[in-house]
Amino acid sequence: MENSFSKAIGSVELDLPEQPEKAARPPPQPVDPISRYGPKAEISHIFRAPDKRPPKELSLIFLGLTFLPLLVFLIGLFLLGVNLKNFPTSPAPAAFAVLFHGGVAAVLILYALFWLKLDLFTTLKTLGFLGVFLLFAGHMILSHLASSSAKLKSA
Repeated sequence: MENSFSKAIGSVELDLPEQPEKAARPPPQPVDPISRYGPKAEISHIFRAPDKRPPKELSLIFLGLTFLPLLVFLIGLFLLGVNLKNFPTSPAPAAFAVLFHGGVAAVLILYALFWLKLDLFTTLKTLGFLGVFLLFAGHMILSHLASSSAKLKSA
């Protein structure tokens, strides 16, 4: 609100020189109180030209090359013969093992999100919660593996 209240707090007398006769005077602006709140003229923006991007095929080739090391890693695991003999078969320890591996995958996804769009504080806060979860799930699965190893050694 303009001039929501008006109160005289003093007076000032100015002794200004006379304006020269040849000085240009601006024309008086018409004051229409209704037009102040009416529709204004449309503003047209001029945006810069978008940056040139590589072709879609080149981007897809680069994406494939990015995932190629993961594919080579998985094929290498199968060729080496990954040892899954110690993976628990009973329901509760198997669930904790799956949760632990899912938590590790969640941390890796969180790292990717940090690289793409998250800030440091959000990443650290989320990593703190994931760390507590991984600590619990990892402790449960490792204690099961330790107890099963002790049973095998004593037998």
